[in-house]
Amino acid sequence: MAREGEHMLITSKKMTLAVCSLLLMLLLSGCGEPQEPAANQVNRLVESGQEIDKSLKALTRYEAEDMELYKTILNKGKKKNSNIEALLDQAEADIRERRALLEQTSKVMEDTGEKIDALRRSLKELTIEKEETLAHADKVLDQYEARAKTYELFVVSYEHSLNAEEQLYGLMRASVKPNLVKIKRAIRTRNEEYAKLAEVRKQFNLQTQAFNAAHEQLVKLDQAG
Repeated sequence: MAREGEHMLITSKKMTLAVCSLLLMLLLSGCGEPQEPAANQVNRLVESGQEIDKSLKALTRYEAEDMELYKTILNKGKKKNSNIEALLDQAEADIRERRALLEQTSKVMEDTGEKIDALRRSLKELTIEKEETLAHADKVLDQYEARAKTYELFVVSYEHSLNAEEQLYGLMRASVKPNLVKIKRAIRTRNEEYAKLAEVRKQFNLQTQAFNAAHEQLVKLDQAG
């Protein structure tokens, strides 16, 4: 009888362990992989786009330098027998640098934008977040896409400005017979294109501010729990 009771106890323990193992497997299969907070997922998107801000700052530095160079070229170009070839070479080299920065930034913006659809799907599957947090995370992505669209306009306008400036410098080359009418027209076109660019830049800066504000609010919601 003692052996029978011992056998029943061992069997009972085995059944308990089996049931516990089964429950654990069910829990794991039901929960799946550990879920990552919405703020963390959006933060990765923001971090992957940080190269954009670096390139934009580099563009701003080039613009400040090139504006001074532009003024110097115009002032020296008014004087007879003034050699401005070296200045024109420098200006055109800077234009190539700015074009490269624009292309690089556009690639980062495009690559980052391609991740948004997958991120939206991932956010919809989250069960650990409050509805308010998920709704705000979605708003952050909306703001990012709006910013990206404005940036596309910025790039197009910037290219027009660089083309106009390049055309002006080409007309001022010593190898080209000076044509004051064409040069004045090119100066006017260049200035008009940069004025348009300034307006698009304002829109982009506003979109950037809206995106940053939405992202900061998401971080606060995440920290508040």
